Amino acid sequence: GVSVDQELISTMPSSNPCFVERNFTEAEIAYCRAQPSPSSSFAARWVGKEAVFKSLGVPSKGAATAMKDIEILPDESGVPTVTLHGNAKAAAQGKGITNVLVSLSHSEV
Repeated sequence: GVSVDQELISTMPSSNPCFVERNFTEAEIAYCRAQPSPSSSFAARWVGKEAVFKSLGVPSKGAATAMKDIEILPDESGVPTVTLHGNAKAAAQGKGITNVLVSLSHSEV
């Protein structure tokens, strides 16, 4: 499946430790916090996770959805790379999906 998602950077609760720890892996948190604009990096990854989640056709569990199961980090060239874990990985395998491609963008407008 294909999916697109967008969110304003300013609407992301990236300064809320509970939200960040519930939705991002330790590696994603470290990466985003090391960037010049951590809120932009968190927002980009959040919408990427949402798009991947929707494209897999996984039923939503609301706030209990394990967004940590979708990890988005740059590869050696800086290209955003998706690694699936847990239920997201199982959903992808069940549909024969072996590779997930994502493009990230962020904006205040």
